[in-house]
Amino acid sequence: MKIIGKILAFFLVIILMLALPLSILAYDTGQVIFHAPLVKQILTDITTQSDLIPVGLQWYAQRRAQIRSEARETKTWQDEPDILELLDYLSIDEWRTIRHEVLGDEILQDWVSVTVDGTYAWIDSDQPTPDIQWNLALFKERVASEHGRNAIQVVFDTLDSCTEQQITDFKTRLAALPPGLEVPYNLCRFPDPWYGDQVSDYHNALVLVLANIPGTFNLTGALSGSDDTSGVGPDQIKLQLHLIRGAIRWAPLIPALLLLFVLMLAIRTLRELGNWWGIPLTLSGILMILLTLMYRSSLTAALSFGPLSETPTLVRTEVIQALLRLAVEIFRPMLWQSIVIGVLGIMLIAVGALIKPKTLELNA
Repeated sequence: MKIIGKILAFFLVIILMLALPLSILAYDTGQVIFHAPLVKQILTDITTQSDLIPVGLQWYAQRRAQIRSEARETKTWQDEPDILELLDYLSIDEWRTIRHEVLGDEILQDWVSVTVDGTYAWIDSDQPTPDIQWNLALFKERVASEHGRNAIQVVFDTLDSCTEQQITDFKTRLAALPPGLEVPYNLCRFPDPWYGDQVSDYHNALVLVLANIPGTFNLTGALSGSDDTSGVGPDQIKLQLHLIRGAIRWAPLIPALLLLFVLMLAIRTLRELGNWWGIPLTLSGILMILLTLMYRSSLTAALSFGPLSETPTLVRTEVIQALLRLAVEIFRPMLWQSIVIGVLGIMLIAVGALIKPKTLELNA
């Protein structure tokens, strides 16, 4: 019976060495992702200090241009040119400038705050869906101001100068219409006397588009507006979040119970305590230290060759950096936790080694 107990204890020790780092990691993860102020701070830093939004805008513009081209929706300059075509050619530096002009930090901070507060309030409420309403008034006001004109200027400056053929085409179309009707400019940079009017024309067109946009944007409604109802509903997501939060909160009890079972099955002396507890705790501490040292490269490789493998390089880089910013907060406490566990294991091994056999027993 004693041999069977030690065999069971051996398998429990193997499980313990894996369960301890995983349970600590799960607990630390929960301390971050279910801490609303911390998540708000991290997401605010990511949106305002990184290039995630500029590269996202660049990727979206390139994708839309590709879709329009494949659908043969793109029009040539001879037939009502579309300035949206030009967005495909903007560099990341130009998108970065546009972001700062039309999406100021105060706007992004407000949207992040509303999103995080609405999401976490929904988790602990009876609401069927989160109430997330983005205020677009400041954004529309900013676009209608000199900031919006500056953003248009960034796009306009990337245009090639008009050729004589393009100028002639514009004059021909202008002469063919009755006075008072708008004639779209060709997708090129016109010289004086049209230069200033062309920039104003593009800016006014953008302002008119925004005038039809409501003052608030229902983010939840937009995300749930898909006709696809095969996915998991909000009520199920909320239930799963409750279960995950509860499981994470009690995760450290798993290694504690494993240690207790090992104590009951195999430990009778302090020497055995050093062997059965000290060694696995030391090895678990070392494993946790390795995790804290390798999580950056491991997470980067897993994302690069996994879910983000098909995304453009710039988008992939910024998304990975954003997730690493979150991972830093998760793994920050694990370093000292691993040191404490490792030192405790070493102390138990040392105590067991200093005790002579059959001198001090835990159970007579």
